[in-house]
Amino acid sequence: MARSVLTRCWCVVLLLTTVTTAASTGSSSSSASDFTGQRTCEPIRIELCRGIGYNETSLPNIVGHELQSDANFTLHTFFPLIQFGCSKQLKFFLCATYVPMCTPKVSMPIGPCRSLCNTVKNRCHPILQGFGFPWPSALDCNRFPEENNHEHMCMQGPGEPAEGDVLVSDRPSCQGLQKSNLYVQLNRSGRCAPLCEADILFEQDEKHFAEVWLTSWSVAALGTAIVATLCLILSTKRWDKSLMPLVISHCLVTVGWAVRWLAGRNATACGYDPQLPGVALLLTDGLSTAPCAATFLLRYYFGLSAAVWWAILCLRWSKSVRRLLSTSELGGPDLHAEKSDGSYDTLCQLAAWGIPAILTVIVLVARLVDADELFGSCFIGNQSDRALLTFVIVPLLTSWVIGSGYLFTAYLRKRSAAASLVHALPVHIHGMGKFLFIYTVPTAALLMLMFYEYACRENWLQLPHPSLEPVLPARAPLWPFLLRAFIELLVGVLASAWAVGPRIVGLCRGNSAPTTKLAGPVYKQPPPKLAGFTTGAPSTYSTASYQTVCPQNSLVSVSIGKLPPPRHHTARKYQSHSHINRKPRGYKMSTQTISLTGHETVL
Repeated sequence: MARSVLTRCWCVVLLLTTVTTAASTGSSSSSASDFTGQRTCEPIRIELCRGIGYNETSLPNIVGHELQSDANFTLHTFFPLIQFGCSKQLKFFLCATYVPMCTPKVSMPIGPCRSLCNTVKNRCHPILQGFGFPWPSALDCNRFPEENNHEHMCMQGPGEPAEGDVLVSDRPSCQGLQKSNLYVQLNRSGRCAPLCEADILFEQDEKHFAEVWLTSWSVAALGTAIVATLCLILSTKRWDKSLMPLVISHCLVTVGWAVRWLAGRNATACGYDPQLPGVALLLTDGLSTAPCAATFLLRYYFGLSAAVWWAILCLRWSKSVRRLLSTSELGGPDLHAEKSDGSYDTLCQLAAWGIPAILTVIVLVARLVDADELFGSCFIGNQSDRALLTFVIVPLLTSWVIGSGYLFTAYLRKRSAAASLVHALPVHIHGMGKFLFIYTVPTAALLMLMFYEYACRENWLQLPHPSLEPVLPARAPLWPFLLRAFIELLVGVLASAWAVGPRIVGLCRGNSAPTTKLAGPVYKQPPPKLAGFTTGAPSTYSTASYQTVCPQNSLVSVSIGKLPPPRHHTARKYQSHSHINRKPRGYKMSTQTISLTGHETVL
């Protein structure tokens, strides 16, 4: 209710003024026939009604005003409707009603005829209906004479100009639209702005369902994004740090949707133009409200940043796969060595944050921010096909093609490598590759929905072309718009879940692990087989050291160097520093192998 009051305030003033005036004068006059007696003509002092075809009036008028100042106050409540231009005769009709014509030859005020009232009502009543209000009772057409005759004189007005002449010259870009009476052409930009509460593509029940849909997914996505961001901030892994800008960008996109949900549809998407200060319009060419500005900046800027960061991650992953496979094929000693190039990282940062910033500035300067009818969220291309293609589809498609290209080339490189080398790649390389490949699917679906909207919007909004057979206007389906908002939030949920998932799995495994300690020693790794022993000859094998994993303060070590002949093989045993007497352990060596009977682990 609070949001409806904001957009209907001018209609409330209009209706309350006219209804109150009519009620206060109901006992004194209800029609022109109630005025009898001598009347005094006076010059018209109301600026709005000067030069309309007569110069004098008399009071009280048809609705009972005793002073021209009262009539002037009421007429000013109709000023937005006059500026709207729903009828060329509206101004004359209102002046004839509130400032009727006076002549010394006629004792009665001369007001409008019923035909003039009906003509104006047929053209302007739909505008009031768009706000949910009826035609004012003070302007009831039954109050006026049916025709001008010797009994009741009235004015029929100059007549409504031809349909084509008025509308083509006055609002050329709005007449080709369906429900053109629910649009206002703005003088500054020449664009057609829909009324805030107008139902053009969608009905009220569809808008209500979309509100519930948006609220549910915004809350779920925002909670997941916050948890994922905290996990990545606390992580020290290199690939987690690389994933963090992507997750944070999606988190802020979700915050943009949350701002729209918290502020409300009308507070975000509706505003007022200086041309029509009392008419709430759906925003088409600027950032009139703070919620609209916040929603646009968060959704557009960080949405593009997320797309660029994904392409950069694809590039880094492709380079890592190529380098690791090449190192393995050449017999490199360390597959896990990764070097960080400071200049390369700086270039990635500039691309990820700079390119979206440039596009955002261009959009703001060109005043291309607009609001959509269904969700009431500010973005680009909701009412302009060209803006949707240039500033949304093309940047997203470019980043998607670049990222997919790097993924595909790296995938071909993995397929051409030996299976043993592919399995030897680090675990995080495999995991990051899976995530990047999965990410391409919802992004591609989002692009297809945008292409579908771009291709069909003109058919949804424009009137059908004339034909011999009747053609029903195309109706916009609801599902593409719901699915587009869902996928925009889904990619953020996907990135967040990928960051949080391993930690949840590790936590569950840690809780499910047995808590009892097994008796006996714990082996760190099995002892290797020692080579280099030959019967009857000394060995040149280098020194090896073994340590027994025994209870605390118990240590056994065996050192083997230039081994003497087998009969001199001995083992030295170091006593524990504990006062507890332990049973000594014996070690036995043969001339070809070493057999250790204690619990040993290679150091």
